[in-house]
Amino acid sequence: MNNLDDLNNIKKLDKRNALDSIKQLPLQCKVAWQDSNALEFSEAYKDIKNVVISGMGGSTYGARIVKSLYDGAQMARVPVELSNNYLLPGYVNEKTLVILSSYSGSTEETLATAKEAKEKDAKIIGITTGGQLADFLRSNNYPNYIFNPIHNPSAQPRIGVGYMVMGLIGILTKLGIIPVGSAEVEKIIEFLQNQNSFLNENVSFNNNPAKQMAINLEKKIPVIIVADFLEGAAYTIRNPFHETAKQFALHFAIPELNHHLLEGLTFPKELKNLLYFIFVQSNIYDKRNIKRMTLTQEVIKSNNIPYETINLSGYSAFTQVFELIQWGSWVTFYLAMLHDIDPSEIPWVDYFKKKLSAK
Repeated sequence: MNNLDDLNNIKKLDKRNALDSIKQLPLQCKVAWQDSNALEFSEAYKDIKNVVISGMGGSTYGARIVKSLYDGAQMARVPVELSNNYLLPGYVNEKTLVILSSYSGSTEETLATAKEAKEKDAKIIGITTGGQLADFLRSNNYPNYIFNPIHNPSAQPRIGVGYMVMGLIGILTKLGIIPVGSAEVEKIIEFLQNQNSFLNENVSFNNNPAKQMAINLEKKIPVIIVADFLEGAAYTIRNPFHETAKQFALHFAIPELNHHLLEGLTFPKELKNLLYFIFVQSNIYDKRNIKRMTLTQEVIKSNNIPYETINLSGYSAFTQVFELIQWGSWVTFYLAMLHDIDPSEIPWVDYFKKKLSAK
């Protein structure tokens, strides 16, 4: 029997208020869009040949989303790449815009690339809440979006996704690199507020699709299948399965998966008892990939592996990206409740960082 309608139990487990952070995704987006659009940049920042976004974990969500939503669709004015390591690509130079993305401002890989970007005389912008990155940006007079995450009371970067993603999109829009308008952002915010009204904890299990999905996934390995512009969003919801729900999950994108994954479903035999495929459908996908999605479902069904389909309803690709992110936040929160754990705590990540920083 599930406890997802037990509000007292939810309150007991959610010690650091992840629930309110999830609910405030629309407000995070609103503030980040307004603040990033208010930034001013010199003309030199618009005279670039490529963009490299440096970040790790939850701080890469924006880069991955922009790549699949705009760069992959050939809508970005210049190429956009992600650097999630200690080093920048070799081609970075004075015509490169390097955007340093670190929610905490203390990510060591991002701080290493900050130093390298400066040495290469790249154009530099930063997105953070503070820390060493904020100090670096201010001391060098680099443009920055240093925000106060008041709408993320959990203080977890993955649940402050609205700030990092919409902040990055606002900056790239202001620089004329991607085409986004305020009217579209306002519609997205309104859409997310409406979605909250039937995904939140007060909506009973029988009427709440996120709670129902959590029950289906409780003892399974989720395998999230998307296509086209949703690849970055799939990554963005895969991570909360790991950190929020403490549950192993995978994500794959069509058409690439059709060239290898279909032959990997046979062994070990026990695999079929663990996997649970989630096909994320969109009427905006390329028609060829819509056909591939249907055929892939047939293969999964023929292999006797359970699956479920969710149909996104957002009116635009950008809206559907945030629709999927919001859905993932609610599902993984409810999974944490089913696992009887605090969704905010990340003991193994904290342990690893502590050991890594020890001298």
